[in-house]
Amino acid sequence: MKNIIKRYERPGKWEVVIPFEKVGEERGWVGVIDAREPGAYELRVMADHKGRITVRAVVGKRASVKIFGRIKIRKRAQKTDSFLELRVLMLDGTARATAEPELEIEANNVKASHAASVGPVDNQQILYLMSRGSNEEQARGVVIKGWLGV
Repeated sequence: MKNIIKRYERPGKWEVVIPFEKVGEERGWVGVIDAREPGAYELRVMADHKGRITVRAVVGKRASVKIFGRIKIRKRAQKTDSFLELRVLMLDGTARATAEPELEIEANNVKASHAASVGPVDNQQILYLMSRGSNEEQARGVVIKGWLGV
């Protein structure tokens, strides 16, 4: 399966449509939202295929992120295996985020699921990295970098 990776690092609105091009084709799409700059970020991802859609985001001070994802499986796309994942890491108490996954399934022989989460940095991870010699800022940087997969 071929993965397409797209990064969003400035406030704005984006809409991504991932078409189903051929019978049997699988496609993966990864969106990375780095919302450490204050402002509003909005991403809508619509996929008409089988495959995996993943959006990872970090949200900093005075930033807000809205993510809406939809996978549509048409009646002709039998035996499809699809997964939609929306994950948001909150970096500050002033950060705001919503993640809304949606599946629209017309076929009757499919595997399809979704997951979404919005939550803060795990302080246990920060403390562990600090116990290994990192200061707090370095530890947060390592956690954020790992979360975004960069």
